[in-house]
Amino acid sequence: MKKIIVILLIIYSVSLSAKKNPYPKINNINEHKAGDFITAQGKSKNKYYKEYPKKIETTYGTIVVKENRSKPDSRFITLPVKKLHSLSENPKEPIFLLYGGPGSSNLREAPFLWLLEEHDIVMVGYRGVDGSVSLQSHEIPEALASEGSPLGQENIKRLTEASLRAYDRYKSEGIDIDAYNMIEVIDDFEDARKALGYNKINLWGFSYGTRVSYLFGLRYPESINRTLIEGVNPPGHFVWEPADIDNLYAYLGEQWKKYPECLAKSPDIVKTIENVLASLPRKYKKITINPDKVKMMLFMMAYTRTGIVQTFDAFVAAEQGDYSGIAFLSMAFDQLPNMPGMYWGDNFAKAFSADFDPNRDYIKDMDPEGSLIGSPMSKLFSIGTFGGWPIKSIPEEYKKMQTSNVPTLMISGSIDISTPPQYSTELLQYLPNGQQIVLIDRGHQDTGALQKDAYHKLVLSFFSNGSVDSDFTDVPIDFTPPKQTFQKMGNLFYKLDRMRLTGLVMKMMQ
Repeated sequence: MKKIIVILLIIYSVSLSAKKNPYPKINNINEHKAGDFITAQGKSKNKYYKEYPKKIETTYGTIVVKENRSKPDSRFITLPVKKLHSLSENPKEPIFLLYGGPGSSNLREAPFLWLLEEHDIVMVGYRGVDGSVSLQSHEIPEALASEGSPLGQENIKRLTEASLRAYDRYKSEGIDIDAYNMIEVIDDFEDARKALGYNKINLWGFSYGTRVSYLFGLRYPESINRTLIEGVNPPGHFVWEPADIDNLYAYLGEQWKKYPECLAKSPDIVKTIENVLASLPRKYKKITINPDKVKMMLFMMAYTRTGIVQTFDAFVAAEQGDYSGIAFLSMAFDQLPNMPGMYWGDNFAKAFSADFDPNRDYIKDMDPEGSLIGSPMSKLFSIGTFGGWPIKSIPEEYKKMQTSNVPTLMISGSIDISTPPQYSTELLQYLPNGQQIVLIDRGHQDTGALQKDAYHKLVLSFFSNGSVDSDFTDVPIDFTPPKQTFQKMGNLFYKLDRMRLTGLVMKMMQ
């Protein structure tokens, strides 16, 4: 039986390694020049939209670009480009997708196929992640996976040293770190637009991609037909501010009090969170509970309504003595640094070059006295204070809001902890042809997840003719926890821990 399993695993691994990369390969890049574009035809698998073909006609391209366009002697790098062909014989302007991050891929299999009714869909790989140069880092996640406070002052020094090791390694590999910024990304997209032969394009940006989209409009307004940005992150707002986070939890606390069944569990959910954080046990069963990791997961889980409900439920249980859900949150953080698809070098390069302020005390500012959880993830910027990522800043003109005449629609969730709606309201002042929709009680990742028909209608009408046709209705938060609570997940981890321990004992006795 064991031999059969081994053979099956070998066959499976060989099949994975033999899977053909659909993007054309460039063997000798020095024989090419900037802008060269090689294509191959293929099909993308449609796994989620039953009303559309199972395979979508796709052009896979590889484009040659300069690594650093400000240097005449800069080397060339390559980036993948993916075009899903419209189902229309006479498609309108294509839609270029710009996903969030930074540090994540901009390529997906076959997203938003309902757009293909009238448009091509185009994805240009992000430099530093998807192309010939990878800013993957093992040093940074290793330092983040600390037994103490991951972003406490002591570990910040470890993170600084680790990030410098990654930085120096990239330099020794011949990578020009200063070239991995938002402005170069925009120029990559503009080169891809030209290579594909489009006159004007539409942009649809999400989170970090909204910043790139907005700056694209400042840099190449003549290339853009319309821009839709969702979870808006304008210049000057990459850092999450503690006051915004506290205001969100205060609002959620007031919403909680509207429901008798919630009041029966806790008369003040914010006070419950505060009390539990102040009295956490060091261990629950055999699981170590790290207060700072719990705080960071409180922030991360608030990206969605479901995450908010699950964390509130876990804190109610903890106040009653069941810390299994809190233990799960602490353990869950340890999975984040090594999350598949996260390129920490790219994250640092794009963030520090655009938003780092050398005059700010991030450790102090992000943990003010009286704040519920502060803004723990923003402490990462303190690495730059100690010289941990010495990258050249993007031009100052792109670090502040400026007037853009590009027709722009901004979609925000009213309880977006990552990009609060007031950010887009502030940007609206600089958009003469801009419009804003704030969806009540939607988090950072909720805007397209609820009322999908209304969402599709809004996006399609805007890209089709510029109209804002919204059928959204308010959907108040339901604080009823889902069946899969964090307490159940925490107890599952505990049981798995016991199983591993039993296995080790049995092995020792053989």
